[in-house]
Amino acid sequence: MKSILTTILCLFLLTTYGQDLGANEKESNSDSEPYEAKMIQTSRMNMEYMDFGGKGNTLIHIQGVHNASALKDNMTYYQNYVAWRDMLTKASKHYRVYAPIYRGYGNSDKDGEDIYKVENVAKDILAFMDKMKIETATLIGRTTAPQVMFYMAEHYPNRVNAMVAVPMSMYKTIPIKNKELRDFMYYCSYAATDLGDRAPEIDMPSYEYEPKFYNDDSKTIEIPLFWPYSDQIKIAQMNLQLLNYLQPDNAFIPNEKAKSYFDSLYADKELQGRIKQYYVDNDPTKKNMDALKNAFGDNLTLQNIDDIEETDMMKKFEKADEIMMKFLISVSNND
Repeated sequence: MKSILTTILCLFLLTTYGQDLGANEKESNSDSEPYEAKMIQTSRMNMEYMDFGGKGNTLIHIQGVHNASALKDNMTYYQNYVAWRDMLTKASKHYRVYAPIYRGYGNSDKDGEDIYKVENVAKDILAFMDKMKIETATLIGRTTAPQVMFYMAEHYPNRVNAMVAVPMSMYKTIPIKNKELRDFMYYCSYAATDLGDRAPEIDMPSYEYEPKFYNDDSKTIEIPLFWPYSDQIKIAQMNLQLLNYLQPDNAFIPNEKAKSYFDSLYADKELQGRIKQYYVDNDPTKKNMDALKNAFGDNLTLQNIDDIEETDMMKKFEKADEIMMKFLISVSNND
């Protein structure tokens, strides 16, 4: 049970997958997986991507903070890899499926300024679409992926057919201006051990971004969106879970600076209390939902995971994945 909780925790803290390819594309390796790892040179970068094949309209997996294809040999995240692989393999029966790898990950270029800012990630995805001659695509992803989707939907709506947030993806919306909370989330990012010392550099830009529709009731988006949610599992609650793991010696944190921070936090009960109270006072759940309903209107398909008739939460999410896939199929048929 602890390993499952740890996996969920890491997902939410960072919060937990042919066209004419052009002359500059080259294949790297496939390792007998249901996809081929390939490289392509876009107008912005050399990008690695996973080609799942398939036919029909294009489905693009928008990466979150993890590079799922790189997690198959990581015991902590292996189930994340399996879920990503199986989801996109199933989708390839109805779509032409690609999973671009962000700048800074895998074999994609590492250089660039502010490479993890939402708008820069979105522009890298658009450059990939341009090079692959993909006019429009359905987008799917978890953790911070909805931020990239929303940016594309607001600024390049003609490039997006539909958007799907994968279950267990709770969108982070509120920029953190409180220094104590920024420090807490900064060091929490190190719990994603696959990111290593780059974890804050990757994770913290997600707390700087808000879509226009979040604060402007006049903004509407005429693009179908599938949005799963749970009243039992919220981003604010999950961010607080690491407080329950604090120990006199926090050996589960591999980074020494982060370990020192959590050692101090363990001893500072008043600071723990202020962190908890901040999330009580600033839980974004209702504002998120109100903004989504207002912006997307009839284009919004909500799935309350709590309503799924399973006693085990992981079983609920499995059923939610099945519902999500049915939505993907219906959107593909309507494109």
